[in-house]
Amino acid sequence: MVKLLLVTKDEQSCQILDKELRQHSYDVVTTNQGDEGLVLATLESPELILMDIDTPVVNGWQAIKTLKQSKATWLIPVIGMADRTVDGQLLSQVGFDTYVRRPVSLKNLLLKIEVLLDRSFANQTELGQAQTDQATLSTDLIAEETSRFPWQAGIPTVAYVNNSPTDSWALAKVVHRAGYNYIDISDSLQALPQLLQLNPQLIFLNLIMPVGNGYELCAQIRRLPAFKRTPIIIVSNNNGIVDRVRAKVVDASGFINRPLEESRILSILTKNFHLFQI
Repeated sequence: MVKLLLVTKDEQSCQILDKELRQHSYDVVTTNQGDEGLVLATLESPELILMDIDTPVVNGWQAIKTLKQSKATWLIPVIGMADRTVDGQLLSQVGFDTYVRRPVSLKNLLLKIEVLLDRSFANQTELGQAQTDQATLSTDLIAEETSRFPWQAGIPTVAYVNNSPTDSWALAKVVHRAGYNYIDISDSLQALPQLLQLNPQLIFLNLIMPVGNGYELCAQIRRLPAFKRTPIIIVSNNNGIVDRVRAKVVDASGFINRPLEESRILSILTKNFHLFQI
């Protein structure tokens, strides 16, 4: 049975579409939140996604960028759902494979689903051959990129969601000298699917980022069962009591100021990894 992911803000519309799609033998996974849609796109591996552009927390414009840039989801066809006031050409330009207007015509939607599923199957067949041809090249490039800090199996992993190459490099050096793996996530919109895929044991979050902020992202991460107990450290330029209180409200585990001092980072690593057994 073909699995579809339905991400729409309106609960009534969601229920109607869910029922109608199931009557046409589709398996449907639904959510009303854009950020949850990104997570489900990774966890559920749907064959196709129906995405409302006005979803809360993370809207469709932000979500499509993440979906098309993530290695786990970029091949999944996505149908945008929008009002007639939204420019259809713009929807195509930002990455939607096609779109439907609200209120959604079931006949039109089913036709577009069938066309995209057929195209997706053909594309994946061609991609499989291309990936085989490029396997050696990809391996060489990855080895070159990671040769400075080789990945070690069975060792705790630290992730840093940030938009500062300088801070990332500083943290990476300290983490690797301490004997741990390091992951840099430079795009906050891709943070959730990447964190789920890589499953780090400690997460650092920049407070200020181009899209959203560390508080919002921390709250989203805490909603994922896999990271309920994972230490999350907020990184900020400020050391005010208000910032620290807000960090506690979203269940952050700690707070660290710039510039990132090696002694402070080592203290955080020791505190969180001292019981880890290799």
